Amino acid sequence: MKTNLFFILILFVLSPKNSFAQANMKFNQTFSPIHVTQVEVELKNKNFVLKTIKGSRIVIEILVEISSPNTNLLEFIGKSGRYDLEKTFHTKTKTLTLTTKSQKDIITIKGNDISEQVSYVIYLPETIQVVTDTVAANF
Repeated sequence: MKTNLFFILILFVLSPKNSFAQANMKFNQTFSPIHVTQVEVELKNKNFVLKTIKGSRIVIEILVEISSPNTNLLEFIGKSGRYDLEKTFHTKTKTLTLTTKSQKDIITIKGNDISEQVSYVIYLPETIQVVTDTVAANF
């Protein structure tokens, strides 16, 4: 009985764990909002949180998970700016608009499409007013 239990335990320990693994990584975007009084957030992704912080910088924390265990792939596409938010400054209203990139190509490895889950945590200075998000509110 003990030998059967031992062999089952060995098989469990040596079984391939990466067959269902997913790579996840955190990226940051930081910039100084000179002359910005309002920030408008227009994200197609509903997975975002707005938080206020002390200081004068806007920090965007990007959390990405892909359906592949390949962390090198995730690091490469993340550092290339695939998940960065685009910034548009309107000088008349002094409003900064944060939007997701409009076009993202599908990632395919060995004929399999890689799914991506992206979430954002946006840290805004206490002195900046947040304009209500209109894109995610329509979902």
